[in-house]
Amino acid sequence: MKYLPKQLANEIKERYNFLEKFEESERKTQSRKIKKRVVEKNAQIHSYRLENPKSGVPFSVPRNKDKRSIKNGIKNIEDAFRWGKKNFDPETFKESFIREIARRIMPELYAGIGMYRDMGTRITGSRVTPPYPYKLINYEIPEFVESMNRQLTCQNIINRIETAIYAHFHVARMHPFIDGNGRASRTLQNVILDYFDIPLPVIEAGERITYYQILDKAVYDWTHKKSTGEIKHGATEGEQLFYNFIAGKINNSLDKIISSCNNFH
Repeated sequence: MKYLPKQLANEIKERYNFLEKFEESERKTQSRKIKKRVVEKNAQIHSYRLENPKSGVPFSVPRNKDKRSIKNGIKNIEDAFRWGKKNFDPETFKESFIREIARRIMPELYAGIGMYRDMGTRITGSRVTPPYPYKLINYEIPEFVESMNRQLTCQNIINRIETAIYAHFHVARMHPFIDGNGRASRTLQNVILDYFDIPLPVIEAGERITYYQILDKAVYDWTHKKSTGEIKHGATEGEQLFYNFIAGKINNSLDKIISSCNNFH
């Protein structure tokens, strides 16, 4: 895939290569790891808040009556991410990996591994209806896993970023689970990025409307392209906007980590 513009791709590669040089200094490597964990934590908090816009961050809202459920929601994302980090293998990616992430994000819904929805669904505010269960299970998921297995063989950092964003986009588009699809899609993306030592994007809660509008346009454009038989003719405008939005967030995270390393004494 070539979804990112050359200028943005070059900026990311320059920052990534620059950051790699800090491995030569043990103290600066430690600083990098600390800042990377901060970015990771922020990504998880905001991933929860994107789908729960009326909730506050637990430790900053002392009288929030929903503090326990908020903490549990964020903890579930952390648990899914930790499990993903431990078990992700780009050479043996299976659909069960996605279902296990979904189960850990919404443990109250699943006694065992996460199950795909068995009925149609709608996404609030979306112009596109996710695939019905038969198509989802028999066609969409297998095609997605097959494509992921091809893409995960790429060695180039930009290809790896595009693969992670691809996972985010298509799990969100398919909406395969009863609930927690957004969190599952972002967690899957972040597990892939982390495996390749690429900083996570932080989509802040205040960007919720922008994020969903860009995602909806990407899904709408992709669906139209597929229905008209143009699926092999490159990325649509909506897809490019979505990929650029997420990649720009990765670029921001690279900047923050580099800045923390430069300021480390």
